[in-house]
Amino acid sequence: MPDVRVHPEVQAALDAGRPVVALESAVITAGLPRTQVKEAATLRIAGWRDGQPCNLELARAMQRTVRENSAVPATIAVIDGSLRIGLDDADLVRLAADPQAKKASITNLASCIQSGANAGTTVSATFAACRLTSPPIRVFATGGIGGVHRGWTTAPDISADLYALAQSQVAVVCSGAKSILDLPATLEYLESLGVPIVGYRTTVFPQFVCLGDDRLNLSQHVDDVTALATICRTHWETLRQTSAVLAANPVPQDHAMEPNELERAVQLAEDLAQKRGIMGAARTPFLLQQIAEATQYRSLLANIALLLSNAKLAAALAGSQVE
Repeated sequence: MPDVRVHPEVQAALDAGRPVVALESAVITAGLPRTQVKEAATLRIAGWRDGQPCNLELARAMQRTVRENSAVPATIAVIDGSLRIGLDDADLVRLAADPQAKKASITNLASCIQSGANAGTTVSATFAACRLTSPPIRVFATGGIGGVHRGWTTAPDISADLYALAQSQVAVVCSGAKSILDLPATLEYLESLGVPIVGYRTTVFPQFVCLGDDRLNLSQHVDDVTALATICRTHWETLRQTSAVLAANPVPQDHAMEPNELERAVQLAEDLAQKRGIMGAARTPFLLQQIAEATQYRSLLANIALLLSNAKLAAALAGSQVE
């Protein structure tokens, strides 16, 4: 039988009705560098160890942020073919250091488990894990969701994240969708799938490391966590809907990038990806690395800042009894 292991700390919190926040791990295996990033020191993150790999320190920092805000972190990944719901530090170290770790979405999660692989879980695979606990985990923090890639009219490339959002009763705290995507098309797709998007202290859909603009207006927004929790409960309990609620939390303003600068970097990265024929699961990590280099790592620092901001909001939301 496939091995699914819930960390004892996570299970104890679920049994006691304490808040739990799911964290994906594709950001560890595919989203951030496995090397030291000296520029990260400028963020002055408490507990961040200079000289350590950036992906490992971010994973640790996200877990600390959740704990500091009175919730239990449940980082989800595949370790040796075992789907782990909750990782200790030794697991994080191993996953962060493995250059062969796969990127598991819902489309290949079963294969990763069957093959005995190590894998970081994307949004869609993390959703699947959230449904396996008893009771299910209802709050999840990530950076930016996947969506509709640019050029989709000629080369369709649509993330499985969108379909998973339509089928998962989870509150997802994110900073919109990744900047490399066609954001208007992604918003339209989410609306078609019946996924409510609620801006948290914003009236526009964030553009990942940028704040967003009036082209991406949101019809729903709230200014406090209690109102957000109420929307989630109404959507699931009163209206009996089975889709996620997407809580759009902008990147902290001090770290937000200018859209024009980012767009130039994205276009350069897209052109290079097309020239080299990079598609599928390899596309996103390639683009993010190229964008980081083109922006002197400002996009990477903004990514780290928004991940920690989302973990903090998710912990507060879980504490508001989104169950």
